Amino acid sequence: MNESDQQWIQWIRELRAMSQNGLVHTKNPFDIERYERLGALAREMFAAIGDVPLEKIEDFFVPDSGYCTPKVDLRAGVFEDDRILLVHEKSDNKWSMPGGWADVNETPSQGVKREIVEESGYIVDEVELVSVIDRSAHPYTPRYPHHVYKLFFYGLPAGRTEISHLHETADARFFGFDELPELSETRVLRQDIDRLFEYHREKQHVYVD
Repeated sequence: MNESDQQWIQWIRELRAMSQNGLVHTKNPFDIERYERLGALAREMFAAIGDVPLEKIEDFFVPDSGYCTPKVDLRAGVFEDDRILLVHEKSDNKWSMPGGWADVNETPSQGVKREIVEESGYIVDEVELVSVIDRSAHPYTPRYPHHVYKLFFYGLPAGRTEISHLHETADARFFGFDELPELSETRVLRQDIDRLFEYHREKQHVYVD
């Protein structure tokens, strides 16, 4: 994605936030119509940039209401000896650290531990925050129309439970530093994994970009 496209995505993200925030505060039916149209324009513009059908973009936008704030993605670096746990994503047939969107009524540590179990079957009793990443400031692909903060945690397995069916992942394995498979770069980058290995080998200060 070139610099011009990135600038357009920033403008689209701002238009979407203006639409959503306006709908929170206005009661005027004419303003509601204008803000709804503003949101529709943001979706149409994103579809035009990506050269994909508008209906796919409608599904791509995370449903939301209320004042527009960044979404939170939780990821876990779980280590056994000097190997990191990765899960095989069904959606793109690539590998990622277990994780997903933060849920309402869960603390970040509760959410990431739940994601680890759901996607791999491994149980982690304690987690430590390693980094807080602004997704838009790093080369994750594709770019998202919404703003996302990514929280990466470190933990050690305390056991494993049997899961009858994994909904989003097909496998879970531990990999050494020099034997990583193809990564799902919409979810995790090599630099994220490198930072987790550094933390595993020698505890570092929390990284916040």
